[in-house]
Amino acid sequence: MYYYSKTKLLRYVLSVSLMVFSTITFGQTQSVVDSLNSVRSQLISNGQPTSEVDMLLHQSGNNPSCIVHQLDNFTFTFVSYRPLGDSQREERVNLRLKSHYSYVNVIDFSDDFTSVRINCNEQLTPAIINELVSHFGYNGYEIH
Repeated sequence: MYYYSKTKLLRYVLSVSLMVFSTITFGQTQSVVDSLNSVRSQLISNGQPTSEVDMLLHQSGNNPSCIVHQLDNFTFTFVSYRPLGDSQREERVNLRLKSHYSYVNVIDFSDDFTSVRINCNEQLTPAIINELVSHFGYNGYEIH
């Protein structure tokens, strides 16, 4: 049963992605974005990764919201839908964001460069989280 529903969902995502690339008018594009957001919500509620749908939303000009896991009052993590790069990019991101935001302690990429952990020296606020995730191509965030 699980395999069938997962296969059906993946088929739906692929069908929707084909529509994204073939649409021309605004009305059609908006309905595709709504469909992608609906699929994304279903994936989130099932605890499944949303990276593929997030990339389709990004490609359609509608950056997704970031799914944030707040570890404590100063640290949060999220999985990026876009490639994060390598250790050199991690170092550049740390230097750039630490110089721009005095409240950032460290930004760590996972070993496989798919997720990010951000630690701050100030208590996290919605504005702080929003500013930081926007640098990774997100439009807002949701805490899960």
